Amino acid sequence: MAGFNENMDALQQLLRRQDTWQGPGRGAAREERRHTGFPALDRLLWQGGWPNQGLVELLCPLPCPSLLHLLLPLLRRREDGARIIANPPARPSATALKRAGLPLEQILVLQARERSTLLRACLEAASSDTLDSLVLWAPGGALPTGTLRRLHMAAQQGRCLFLLVRPRRASKQPSPAPLRLLLDVNQPGELSVTVGKQPGGRHGQQCRLVVLPEHLRHPPPPCATMATRTRRPETATAPSPLALPAPTSEVHP
Repeated sequence: MAGFNENMDALQQLLRRQDTWQGPGRGAAREERRHTGFPALDRLLWQGGWPNQGLVELLCPLPCPSLLHLLLPLLRRREDGARIIANPPARPSATALKRAGLPLEQILVLQARERSTLLRACLEAASSDTLDSLVLWAPGGALPTGTLRRLHMAAQQGRCLFLLVRPRRASKQPSPAPLRLLLDVNQPGELSVTVGKQPGGRHGQQCRLVVLPEHLRHPPPPCATMATRTRRPETATAPSPLALPAPTSEVHP
């Protein structure tokens, strides 16, 4: 009996760890979620939206320009807390972000030359309890599992949603992130989403999202194929060339 009690104590200690994921029990209530802004994606996710905190991995062919459009509804939420966009492949336009409805006073774009400096800054920011969400395009090279675990625990400690963007090949590496989504770009402005891993739900489910309006999904045609209206120039009488006198031979007496 004493051995049984010791095992139960060890099990309870394990369950109290922040990096231990527990599946939902029977009748367990779903915790509050953040809607993604895309009903098809909300239906795909078992909890009905993004988690409130912790690490989420988005695996896609980089740089994946449509990804930021997928995250705009999340970033423009009128909630307390700052939002960090870290190491984006291109500098976001403040004018475009404001036009998309993002609160610029709560947006911080973070860049760092050194990989270690970038990861340390994101780790400290996520655990600071001052962020609503953080989007990080992972720096080059593989990330150790220990680093991923520290990022996840920091986001849980700071109650921050940490969205980590990584290349598709990272899907072969085990990860402590409870939610992993695989993204593919089939056409400009469209994303195919496949659930690689999620708590309490099945993996392998798919949906297709249109993240850009129709007039922005198709580039303008080249000038050679655009219909043009031409105006025939008026016929004008060309000026006659200047007539030069014929040469004459002078006779000298």
